[in-house]
Amino acid sequence: MRILSSPQGAIRAVLISQVLLAAAIICMDLRGSPGNAAPGLFAPPVDGPSVRPYRPDLGPPQPGAPAMRPMPDSLQFKVEDGAISIVGQIAGGDADRFAGWLDQNRPAETRISLDSSGGSVADALAIGRTLRAGGYDTVVEDGAVCLSACPYILAGGVTRQATEGAVVGVHQHFFGKNTLLPAFMAVRDVQRAQASVMDYLDEMGVDLRLMSFALRTPPEEIHILDDEKMREFNLVTDPESA
Repeated sequence: MRILSSPQGAIRAVLISQVLLAAAIICMDLRGSPGNAAPGLFAPPVDGPSVRPYRPDLGPPQPGAPAMRPMPDSLQFKVEDGAISIVGQIAGGDADRFAGWLDQNRPAETRISLDSSGGSVADALAIGRTLRAGGYDTVVEDGAVCLSACPYILAGGVTRQATEGAVVGVHQHFFGKNTLLPAFMAVRDVQRAQASVMDYLDEMGVDLRLMSFALRTPPEEIHILDDEKMREFNLVTDPESA
């Protein structure tokens, strides 16, 4: 073919093939049954463990919408339907933003409704401690997600619920990396951060076996927890038992 008769033509052919491959992948992602909010995430697995692809930038659809919607890149706070709604990815500094929002608005509501694809572990732990100190309850409603670092916010509630249709999942923590650090220092820092998460879970009364599901699931995937496991690990509670 003429397009391959020169190095420039070969490069052009490779680029064209990459574009066609990307288009095919997008078409496969968009294809699915109408009304399916998140193919491969909300639907049960065919077999094997409940592991799904992880997309922190996408969240559940609005009611009646057939496709996923963009997840805000930082947490958004508002009072809605008798609860404090926390929606979005957990960005660095969100714990301070949330504390400031509470101080400025002083809402009377004590129920926290979560819909978050996760993000900053340190901020999730700080928010969880704020909720526990303030006596707040947490819930993940039908159609909402609480993934990655979000379950640590869920764990901060005095009582904790995940209603039918909610999606709660965990995976390995990603604390960031600094290529200027020697490898042994990076490993040391990650282990210290993991220990801080375990200390937090113990503080909140959550079974540390939850970490086994997180540690075995790579960051690009998410392990969805069923109701039985969430109750077994005390990640969710019965209100009367609190």
